[in-house]
Amino acid sequence: MEYEEKLIRLLIVDEGYHRAEQITSSLRATGMQVRAEFAEDSEDMGELLEKKTSNLVLFCLDLDDFTLAQGQQLIEECGRHVALIAMAKKVDSEVVVGAIDAGARDAVASDNTEHLIQVINREAACIDTWRLAKRLELDFQESEKRCQNLLASSKDAVAYVHEGMHVFANPAYMDLFGNTDVDELEGTSIIDMVEASQQSELKAFLRELASHKNETSHLDLQLIHSSGESISATLEFSPASYDGEPCTQILIRSSHDTSELEEQINYLHQHDLVTGLYNRQFFMEELKSAISRAVNGISQSAIIYIGIDNFQSIRDTVGITGCDILIGDIARLLTENADPEYTVARFGAYSYTCVTTIRGKHLAEAFAAKFPELVEQHISEIGNQSISVTCSAAVVFIDENSPDNANSIISRAEKTCKEVQDEGGNNSRTFIPKAGEMTQEEEDGGTADQIKDALNHNRIKGVYQPIVGVKGQAGERYLSSIVITAEDGRLLEEDRYKGAAERTGTAIMLDRWKVLHAIKKISDTSKQGRSIEFFVPLSANSIRDPGLPLWVSENIGKAKINGQQLVFMINEAQAVSQLKAAKILARALQQFRCQFAIDEFGTGLNPFQLVKHINADYVRINHIFMDGLTQNKENQDSIRELANLAAEMELKTITTGVTDAAILSVLWTLNVDFIQGDFLQTPQRQLNYDFSSM
Repeated sequence: MEYEEKLIRLLIVDEGYHRAEQITSSLRATGMQVRAEFAEDSEDMGELLEKKTSNLVLFCLDLDDFTLAQGQQLIEECGRHVALIAMAKKVDSEVVVGAIDAGARDAVASDNTEHLIQVINREAACIDTWRLAKRLELDFQESEKRCQNLLASSKDAVAYVHEGMHVFANPAYMDLFGNTDVDELEGTSIIDMVEASQQSELKAFLRELASHKNETSHLDLQLIHSSGESISATLEFSPASYDGEPCTQILIRSSHDTSELEEQINYLHQHDLVTGLYNRQFFMEELKSAISRAVNGISQSAIIYIGIDNFQSIRDTVGITGCDILIGDIARLLTENADPEYTVARFGAYSYTCVTTIRGKHLAEAFAAKFPELVEQHISEIGNQSISVTCSAAVVFIDENSPDNANSIISRAEKTCKEVQDEGGNNSRTFIPKAGEMTQEEEDGGTADQIKDALNHNRIKGVYQPIVGVKGQAGERYLSSIVITAEDGRLLEEDRYKGAAERTGTAIMLDRWKVLHAIKKISDTSKQGRSIEFFVPLSANSIRDPGLPLWVSENIGKAKINGQQLVFMINEAQAVSQLKAAKILARALQQFRCQFAIDEFGTGLNPFQLVKHINADYVRINHIFMDGLTQNKENQDSIRELANLAAEMELKTITTGVTDAAILSVLWTLNVDFIQGDFLQTPQRQLNYDFSSM
């Protein structure tokens, strides 16, 4: 199981800081998001466990005077759910068994990075599963309370019996028998509340019910009221549980007219209560019918799958109740804009589905493309908050060649929507079946050809997002990035082409395009009396490119611009793994007065050690710390700590991912210097942000 895009907080207990740094660098070089702390004895470990939040502890078994069992004792004393992983220079079955006996989840050889990554991924996922289970347990308890309230207000008489004895009865049941004391009823046998002539019949019925041999769940009985009068009633029996114990539910229908109730029950069976849309169960039946019609050549259909982007972050911002309002709001937007022929349903917690007979494939694709735009433009009012979100959509066509399994069709839709979301979301895509999976080299080659073709035919454009000061800093600053349009008109998303560009070497070509474009913008805006700093990200290829500094110098000279307006930005993990090349590049560019920034900063064991090697002007704090920022005090503390240390070193800090006012208000308190995000302005072709507004 891969564990991506989650910040894993490690506490490394080892004999030397250097070894801990090596472990952290190895993990981060694989793309793992890690924030590490270091301890070399029990005092350090205890203090860090008390003051910092850790998910995992990597404990070296080769330490003197500090045992694994003592480390486990410190974890137990801190009162948090933390996984312990043992490390040793040499690991055999005896070491593994001994480590597990002492409380570790596993033992790994310290030089086996691949095994260590697998174990860390597994344990981090296990911790998340544990936390989810705790949340679900609380949700279940809340659901039990709601059920109790429903039972209490039901007009139908309901009771639960265990081995023939009452364990619960609602007020309607008590009233039916004229009982007033619940404690007296509990422990009373249901047999004793039936006329003597039918008691043997009821006993036989209950025995058959326990062994699942009943042909019917209903039984007509003469019941005995507390006054001695006889009551004719039909009892409905069904298996149930009460307080976690298996039992039998007894339902005695009210004599009132139930036609309206049955209509409501039928509605609830088919519809989602929050949105009023059809529910998942009803949709799956409709989808099966659509597949059947397509396979039999009657008609083809399409499903449109819509998922809200970054839902967890939204939930952290507005809470569960606020999410229900938002989900209902988008459902209304979907109903108002979908064709009347569409069957629209709420499919998952934050996803929707539509199924329709095809009148033209382009119509389904056009609606899938249009709806994310409608959602982006829509503003939902949640309490005193105004919030806007984005969504992604996927289209899957159902024809004679499609799988005849509804789950396979849904899997295609979910996978395609997830791909769109992984690439930034707020877009749509049509699922296109592939005859076979291409190799990585073939995929990279195809992407590289698209990039080169876009360069040759001027289909690359620059876009800019403002970096705004929160302490009254003067000047304009923009992050410079690009959009690439393929020959068919589709945009190539950065997350999709970036890896291929680096593996094929075409990343250098893109970097140089960005640098030239930034130099031209600096020259053009300088003529207007503006002085703008452009932040230009560089790839790992460019860090290793020895000809880049001279090339930059020549172009700065030709344009006659101030090199200080160019801020070159490199990724922290790449800088650590290529430290020598990064130092040479930074020093060379700084000779031309260019500035330097370290991106995705702050997850290394000692990130400020890197600044001593690379004399950076800015650090852009790792986006992983923005996850659930308004609710996550650990991430708030991490950003504050990084900002304070940076300030001491006269480094300017930038935080990304400012998507709403709530995040902005938190960042005001964390001592950061600059902020960036879609709440301020999405990336634009024009340099038109009003920096005086802040």
